[in-house]
Amino acid sequence: MWKMHAGPAEGRYRRTVAPATTLAFVALMAALTLAGCGSSDGPTGDDTPDLPETPLLADPPPDGAAAVATITAADLTTRVGIIADDSMMGRWTPSPELLKAGGYLAAEMDRLGLQPGGTDEQAECVVRDIAEGLCPYLQWFFAAPEDTVRSINVIGRLPGSDPVLRNEYLVIGAHFDHVGIRTPVAGDSIYNGADDNGSGTASVLELAEAFADLNVAPRRSVLFVFFSGEERGLLGSRYYAGSQEAPIGDVITMINLDMVGRNWTDTVAAIYQLDSDIFERADRVADAHPELNMNLLIDPWPGENLVNRSDQAPFIPYGVPVLFLTSGLHEDYHQASDEADRLDYEKTARLARLVFWIGWEFAEAAEPPGFFP
Repeated sequence: MWKMHAGPAEGRYRRTVAPATTLAFVALMAALTLAGCGSSDGPTGDDTPDLPETPLLADPPPDGAAAVATITAADLTTRVGIIADDSMMGRWTPSPELLKAGGYLAAEMDRLGLQPGGTDEQAECVVRDIAEGLCPYLQWFFAAPEDTVRSINVIGRLPGSDPVLRNEYLVIGAHFDHVGIRTPVAGDSIYNGADDNGSGTASVLELAEAFADLNVAPRRSVLFVFFSGEERGLLGSRYYAGSQEAPIGDVITMINLDMVGRNWTDTVAAIYQLDSDIFERADRVADAHPELNMNLLIDPWPGENLVNRSDQAPFIPYGVPVLFLTSGLHEDYHQASDEADRLDYEKTARLARLVFWIGWEFAEAAEPPGFFP
């Protein structure tokens, strides 16, 4: 799925079509891999450490059901329609249209009452015609040495309710850039990226709204981060993880959503560090919410080393447990045909609701996800 280029483009990433488009085929491929048909030096089920006993799930918030009900297929449809509209011109990093999309995200963070987490560079915002009140949500950076204008990440913060644990952070993120304008196909040269990654971006917006709707926030703080530059090699997330705006030493977990709007209706692939307990913790949450009909599938592409090949990767060197959720690739990947009307919004809403409960568990529980001894 996410494969590193070799040669002159080393350090950049591209995606190739996954070997499975149905759950049955994924199960078959996983079985073949474990039987020796996959990478011989990759981890197998036999290498997974014994799971330690885990505590009961954190108590849900009294108004959690009402908060999670704000995540709807209708809202996701509207949000993806905005993010993946032709007027966004494929959201290339950097571009005026990417900045326009970032302005929409910042305006939503502001509307929800989240605290800003950007660099608040008013002079840059004046030059780029960004409203003064939105500027603090933007983190400005040069995505690459050859760029002559800066790009942005968008950051909103929900402070935790515990006076001590609020200094620890759960990061929920998605990239909002795409590949811009490319060779026309049937007269269409705008590669809108509705699933890649309008679906993940809209889901994180919905999650921000649900968390902001709670009367009492979880004990730990939650950062909602929208990255640019992913399509050019995770540039936005790399910059953010190493910046002073990221409290990286106090980040307890990073959840990344990328391409979550297509394929399986009841399953999402979960990619994580095998020496962490994050999957087991998240899977217990899924088991506690059968009404969502959403199952977590352990990485069905183990030979691709996907844990190091999306926006969660820059957090790994800092010792942060990560959980990367994706529904995988399809024939419209990086095509002009990746349009908003092809997404399954009802499925995406159920997945986002599950992520709300997973996020609550990680931000509220006595112990955050960690690593095996």
